[in-house]
Amino acid sequence: MDNPLGFMTPRHHAVRNFVVLELPRNHGRPLSPARIAAALHLEARLVIQLLDDLEKHLFFLVRDTRGNVSWAFPVSSDRTPHRLRFSTGERVFAACGEDSIATPFVESRLRKEPLEVEIETSCAHCGRALHIVVDEQLHWRVRESGANPRVFLPQIDWATFREPNIINDY
Repeated sequence: MDNPLGFMTPRHHAVRNFVVLELPRNHGRPLSPARIAAALHLEARLVIQLLDDLEKHLFFLVRDTRGNVSWAFPVSSDRTPHRLRFSTGERVFAACGEDSIATPFVESRLRKEPLEVEIETSCAHCGRALHIVVDEQLHWRVRESGANPRVFLPQIDWATFREPNIINDY
């Protein structure tokens, strides 16, 4: 496991990046292999094979029972306690709190534009509602007065970071 990304071809990256970008734009619905294939001008069989590879390597992608992509780090079409609203208007979910914090960074890098994401969730400790706004630089603020959530931020050397998204750096 010296290089966990070693199996990935440019087509693997294209499929993964496409689903990460499109899940928020797909109005909360999973993405079918046929839609992915059409958008990327690839054969449907090849897309299914690429999805198999990505899922088999536990690489930030999950399909539902129908074979549609329902989660691609960091966003999910599955309803979770972590609702996301993008500054561009899209709405989607995150699988967990850490994914929700990473969303603006990952999406912004792929979109090549600034982005804020409002996370609507609840405190795991007390159950109080929380609204946390995070931008692509991982600056965050919380709307509720008196709330001081523990927000996990990955340790990244921003001065030297050059990858297209956070996934490639880990």
